[in-house]
Amino acid sequence: MSKGVLNPVDTTSLADQAYRRLREAIAEGTLRPGEKITERDLAARLGVSPTPVREALRQLVHEKVVERAGPRSLRIADHSPAARLEIVEAEVRLSALMARLAARNATAIQLAALVGILTQADDLVASIEESVAEHGPEADVAERLASVFHLVRLFHRQVEECVGNPVLEGLLNQARAFSDEERLDLTIRLAPERAADFRGRYHEHHELLDALLERDEVRAEELAAHHHRAALIQLSSN
Repeated sequence: MSKGVLNPVDTTSLADQAYRRLREAIAEGTLRPGEKITERDLAARLGVSPTPVREALRQLVHEKVVERAGPRSLRIADHSPAARLEIVEAEVRLSALMARLAARNATAIQLAALVGILTQADDLVASIEESVAEHGPEADVAERLASVFHLVRLFHRQVEECVGNPVLEGLLNQARAFSDEERLDLTIRLAPERAADFRGRYHEHHELLDALLERDEVRAEELAAHHHRAALIQLSSN
Protein backbone atom coordinates (compact mmCIF):
# COMPACT_ATOMS: atom_id res chain seq x y z
CA MET A 1 0.00 0.00 0.00
CA SER A 2 1.41 3.41 -0.95
CA LYS A 3 1.94 5.89 1.84
CA GLY A 4 -0.10 9.09 1.90
CA VAL A 5 1.66 12.39 1.39
CA LEU A 6 1.64 14.67 4.43
CA ASN A 7 1.37 18.43 4.03
CA PRO A 8 4.87 19.97 4.36
CA VAL A 9 5.66 22.26 7.26
CA ASP A 10 7.06 25.78 7.03
CA THR A 11 10.43 26.84 8.44
CA THR A 12 9.24 28.40 11.73
CA SER A 13 8.62 26.46 14.96
CA LEU A 14 9.35 23.20 13.20
CA ALA A 15 8.73 20.94 16.17
CA ASP A 16 5.36 22.56 16.85
CA GLN A 17 4.48 22.49 13.14
CA ALA A 18 5.46 18.83 12.92
CA TYR A 19 3.37 18.05 16.01
CA ARG A 20 0.32 19.74 14.49
CA ARG A 21 0.74 18.03 11.11
CA LEU A 22 1.10 14.63 12.72
CA ARG A 23 -1.93 15.28 14.93
CA GLU A 24 -3.93 16.21 11.83
CA ALA A 25 -2.71 13.13 9.95
CA ILE A 26 -3.77 10.87 12.82
CA ALA A 27 -7.17 12.56 13.16
CA GLU A 28 -7.79 12.39 9.40
CA GLY A 29 -6.69 8.75 9.13
CA THR A 30 -3.61 9.38 6.95
CA LEU A 31 -1.69 7.76 9.80
CA ARG A 32 -3.84 4.83 10.90
CA PRO A 33 -4.23 3.25 14.36
CA GLY A 34 -1.68 0.48 14.75
CA GLU A 35 0.52 1.74 11.88
CA LYS A 36 4.26 1.51 12.53
CA ILE A 37 6.17 4.76 12.04
CA THR A 38 9.77 5.96 12.07
CA GLU A 39 11.33 9.37 12.61
CA ARG A 40 13.19 9.21 9.29
CA ASP A 41 10.14 8.26 7.22
CA LEU A 42 7.93 10.91 8.82
CA ALA A 43 10.67 13.53 8.41
CA ALA A 44 10.90 12.73 4.70
CA ARG A 45 7.14 12.90 4.27
CA LEU A 46 6.98 16.23 6.11
CA GLY A 47 10.01 17.66 4.36
CA VAL A 48 12.02 18.41 7.51
CA SER A 49 15.00 16.99 9.37
CA PRO A 50 14.42 14.20 11.92
CA THR A 51 15.06 16.52 14.91
CA PRO A 52 11.70 18.37 15.00
CA VAL A 53 9.90 15.10 14.24
CA ARG A 54 11.68 13.49 17.18
CA GLU A 55 10.47 16.29 19.46
CA ALA A 56 6.92 16.03 18.12
CA LEU A 57 6.87 12.27 18.60
CA ARG A 58 8.14 12.68 22.16
CA GLN A 59 5.09 14.83 22.90
CA LEU A 60 2.74 12.42 21.14
CA VAL A 61 4.15 9.50 23.12
CA HIS A 62 3.60 11.50 26.32
CA GLU A 63 -0.01 12.08 25.26
CA LYS A 64 -0.42 8.34 24.51
CA VAL A 65 -1.30 9.11 20.88
CA VAL A 66 1.85 7.29 19.76
CA GLU A 67 3.25 4.28 21.60
CA ARG A 68 6.47 2.33 21.56
CA ALA A 69 6.23 -1.03 19.81
CA GLY A 70 9.84 -1.96 20.66
CA PRO A 71 13.17 -0.43 21.68
CA ARG A 72 13.47 1.49 18.39
CA SER A 73 10.01 1.30 16.85
CA LEU A 74 6.86 3.36 17.26
CA ARG A 75 3.27 2.99 16.15
CA ILE A 76 0.07 4.99 16.20
CA ALA A 77 -1.85 4.04 19.34
CA ASP A 78 -4.96 1.98 18.77
CA HIS A 79 -7.15 2.48 21.82
CA SER A 80 -10.36 0.49 21.79
CA PRO A 81 -13.59 2.36 22.62
CA ALA A 82 -13.67 0.55 25.97
CA ALA A 83 -10.07 1.55 26.75
CA ARG A 84 -10.75 5.17 25.81
CA LEU A 85 -13.77 5.24 28.16
CA GLU A 86 -11.62 3.85 30.96
CA ILE A 87 -9.07 6.61 30.37
CA VAL A 88 -11.90 9.16 30.44
CA GLU A 89 -13.14 7.80 33.75
CA ALA A 90 -9.66 8.03 35.24
CA GLU A 91 -9.36 11.66 34.16
CA VAL A 92 -12.81 12.48 35.57
CA ARG A 93 -12.04 10.97 38.96
CA LEU A 94 -8.65 12.66 39.22
CA SER A 95 -10.08 16.03 38.13
CA ALA A 96 -12.82 15.74 40.73
CA LEU A 97 -10.30 14.89 43.44
CA MET A 98 -8.19 17.90 42.46
CA ALA A 99 -11.22 20.19 42.76
CA ARG A 100 -11.97 18.81 46.22
CA LEU A 101 -8.40 19.37 47.36
CA ALA A 102 -8.33 22.82 45.76
CA ALA A 103 -11.32 23.82 47.89
CA ARG A 104 -9.29 22.73 50.91
CA ASN A 105 -5.87 24.12 50.04
CA ALA A 106 -6.29 27.18 47.80
CA THR A 107 -4.86 30.42 49.14
CA ALA A 108 -6.72 33.72 49.03
CA ILE A 109 -4.34 34.92 46.29
CA GLN A 110 -5.01 31.83 44.19
CA LEU A 111 -8.76 32.20 44.57
CA ALA A 112 -8.54 35.85 43.54
CA ALA A 113 -6.61 34.79 40.44
CA LEU A 114 -9.39 32.33 39.53
CA VAL A 115 -11.95 35.12 39.88
CA GLY A 116 -9.85 37.28 37.56
CA ILE A 117 -9.61 34.58 34.90
CA LEU A 118 -13.37 34.09 34.73
CA THR A 119 -13.93 37.84 34.71
CA GLN A 120 -11.81 38.09 31.57
CA ALA A 121 -13.66 35.15 30.04
CA ASP A 122 -17.05 36.69 30.94
CA ASP A 123 -16.20 39.82 28.95
CA LEU A 124 -15.31 37.74 25.91
CA VAL A 125 -18.44 35.59 26.21
CA ALA A 126 -20.60 38.73 26.40
CA SER A 127 -18.85 40.08 23.30
CA ILE A 128 -19.47 36.81 21.43
CA GLU A 129 -23.15 36.79 22.36
CA GLU A 130 -23.53 40.39 21.22
CA SER A 131 -21.97 39.54 17.85
CA VAL A 132 -24.20 36.49 17.39
CA ALA A 133 -27.29 38.50 18.34
CA GLU A 134 -26.38 41.16 15.79
CA HIS A 135 -25.09 39.03 12.92
CA GLY A 136 -26.59 35.59 13.58
CA PRO A 137 -24.81 32.22 13.32
CA GLU A 138 -22.51 33.58 10.60
CA ALA A 139 -20.83 35.99 13.04
CA ASP A 140 -17.04 35.65 12.99
CA VAL A 141 -16.31 34.70 16.60
CA ALA A 142 -13.75 31.89 16.16
CA GLU A 143 -10.84 33.94 17.49
CA ARG A 144 -12.78 35.01 20.58
CA LEU A 145 -14.02 31.46 21.13
CA ALA A 146 -10.41 30.30 21.09
CA SER A 147 -9.53 32.99 23.65
CA VAL A 148 -12.36 31.85 25.92
CA PHE A 149 -11.18 28.27 25.52
CA HIS A 150 -7.63 29.15 26.56
CA LEU A 151 -8.87 31.10 29.58
CA VAL A 152 -11.06 28.19 30.65
CA ARG A 153 -8.15 25.76 30.29
CA LEU A 154 -6.04 28.19 32.34
CA PHE A 155 -8.79 28.23 34.97
CA HIS A 156 -8.70 24.43 35.25
CA ARG A 157 -4.89 24.35 35.39
CA GLN A 158 -4.94 26.98 38.13
CA VAL A 159 -7.47 24.93 40.09
CA GLU A 160 -5.07 21.99 39.87
CA GLU A 161 -2.16 24.17 40.99
CA CYS A 162 -4.19 25.23 44.05
CA VAL A 163 -3.81 21.68 45.35
CA GLY A 164 -0.05 22.08 45.67
CA ASN A 165 0.65 18.42 44.94
CA PRO A 166 2.93 17.95 41.90
CA VAL A 167 2.56 14.16 42.05
CA LEU A 168 -1.21 14.38 41.59
CA GLU A 169 -0.75 17.00 38.87
CA GLY A 170 1.59 14.62 37.04
CA LEU A 171 -0.85 11.74 37.34
CA LEU A 172 -3.67 13.85 35.94
CA ASN A 173 -1.55 15.09 33.04
CA GLN A 174 -0.70 11.51 32.13
CA ALA A 175 -4.36 10.46 32.37
CA ARG A 176 -5.66 13.10 29.96
CA ALA A 177 -7.73 11.40 27.29
CA PHE A 178 -7.55 14.33 24.83
CA SER A 179 -5.06 17.06 24.06
CA ASP A 180 -5.87 20.76 24.24
CA GLU A 181 -5.69 20.82 20.44
CA GLU A 182 -8.49 18.27 20.18
CA ARG A 183 -10.59 20.13 22.75
CA LEU A 184 -10.14 23.45 20.95
CA ASP A 185 -10.97 21.96 17.55
CA LEU A 186 -14.22 20.54 18.91
CA THR A 187 -15.12 23.83 20.62
CA ILE A 188 -14.66 25.85 17.42
CA ARG A 189 -16.55 23.27 15.37
CA LEU A 190 -19.54 22.63 17.62
CA ALA A 191 -20.08 25.81 19.62
CA PRO A 192 -22.07 27.68 16.93
CA GLU A 193 -24.62 24.89 16.53
CA ARG A 194 -24.79 23.98 20.24
CA ALA A 195 -24.67 27.45 21.75
CA ALA A 196 -27.07 26.65 24.59
CA ASP A 197 -25.06 23.58 25.64
CA PHE A 198 -21.78 25.48 25.59
CA ARG A 199 -23.33 28.41 27.48
CA GLY A 200 -24.47 26.01 30.21
CA ARG A 201 -21.08 24.30 30.27
CA TYR A 202 -19.37 27.67 30.64
CA HIS A 203 -21.63 28.67 33.55
CA GLU A 204 -20.51 25.52 35.39
CA HIS A 205 -17.12 27.17 35.86
CA HIS A 206 -18.78 29.86 37.96
CA GLU A 207 -20.56 27.22 40.04
CA LEU A 208 -17.23 25.50 40.66
CA LEU A 209 -15.61 28.81 41.55
CA ASP A 210 -18.40 29.51 44.08
CA ALA A 211 -17.78 26.12 45.71
CA LEU A 212 -14.06 26.85 45.93
CA LEU A 213 -14.66 30.28 47.44
CA GLU A 214 -16.98 28.70 50.00
CA ARG A 215 -14.44 25.95 50.77
CA ASP A 216 -17.16 23.38 50.00
CA GLU A 217 -15.05 20.33 49.19
CA VAL A 218 -17.94 17.96 48.51
CA ARG A 219 -19.72 20.38 46.20
CA ALA A 220 -16.51 21.22 44.34
CA GLU A 221 -15.82 17.52 43.77
CA GLU A 222 -19.36 16.84 42.54
CA LEU A 223 -19.39 19.82 40.19
CA ALA A 224 -15.99 18.97 38.73
CA ALA A 225 -16.94 15.34 38.16
CA HIS A 226 -20.13 16.32 36.35
CA HIS A 227 -18.43 19.00 34.27
CA HIS A 228 -15.44 16.93 33.16
CA ARG A 229 -17.47 13.78 32.48
CA ALA A 230 -19.91 15.64 30.20
CA ALA A 231 -17.09 17.37 28.32
CA LEU A 232 -15.04 14.20 27.85
CA ILE A 233 -18.01 12.10 26.75
CA GLN A 234 -18.79 14.74 24.13
CA LEU A 235 -15.20 14.58 22.92
CA SER A 236 -15.36 10.78 22.79
CA SER A 237 -18.47 10.82 20.59
CA ASN A 238 -17.17 13.28 17.98
